[in-house]
Amino acid sequence: MDHNIIIPNPKEFEKKKSAIIKEGYKNLHIITDFDRTLTKAFVDGENTYSIIAQIREKRHLDKEYVKESFELRDIYRPIELSNMPVAEKCPKMVEWWQKHLDLLVKYKMNKCVIEKVIKDSSTRLRDNISNFFSLTMKKNIPVLILSASVGDMIQEYLKSNRVLYNNVHIISNFFNYKKDGNVSGYKSRIIHTFNKNEAAIKDTRYYEEIKDRKNVILLGDTIGDLSMAEGLDHKIIIKICFLNQETKDNLKEYEKHFDVIILEDGPMDFVNDLVKHIIRSD
Repeated sequence: MDHNIIIPNPKEFEKKKSAIIKEGYKNLHIITDFDRTLTKAFVDGENTYSIIAQIREKRHLDKEYVKESFELRDIYRPIELSNMPVAEKCPKMVEWWQKHLDLLVKYKMNKCVIEKVIKDSSTRLRDNISNFFSLTMKKNIPVLILSASVGDMIQEYLKSNRVLYNNVHIISNFFNYKKDGNVSGYKSRIIHTFNKNEAAIKDTRYYEEIKDRKNVILLGDTIGDLSMAEGLDHKIIIKICFLNQETKDNLKEYEKHFDVIILEDGPMDFVNDLVKHIIRSD
């Protein structure tokens, strides 16, 4: 076993794995976060920014947008990371996302900016992820990307990397646009860090694809990502975490919640091998 792969309870993991293999890939779907899960946390030794933060960090909009966006981050980011109960955090996150959306509208965020962000992006997909998308596409295993970021940017990024196949679905904050191409708002309710879950899909085409698929592989990089599987009934869930920056304390906490922990900004190899085992069982 790779020393960067930790399985806190090997017996329980093998039990789940065997049960999913027995039921086959036609009973499986995959739920995943985007930033720092499907993408690398570090590139050339530098901490990477989320795809939406690159609007600010790369100065793609007016300098006043950059200033005001940083001000919002300084107010709300400590709340997001605090020990405050999630029920109290949620309205604060809605405030943050709404105020940031208001800034994007005010400073004329548009489709051209999205194109520039994708073109200049420092974001890199996790190593060997093309195999993951190829494996799931060939067997039509539904993959749901649940993200509190901007769906338009995730969609364009995956397109630019030629991995946006028909089995891949994105639930995120998608923009509405005016006739001039500028952003006017979001198409649906705000999805933030603490409310992204499968309940949001009940009226979508994706729901029809997975409603009878009761087994799940869940991929995330934070404990908050565990909520992505909430809202629908599941039989077996294998929870895999990319713990990109581990410490002695947070590793212990993550070991309580995840079946598998991948350290050191590791590749998709473990996930790919797991999917291959399930596919070969049929």
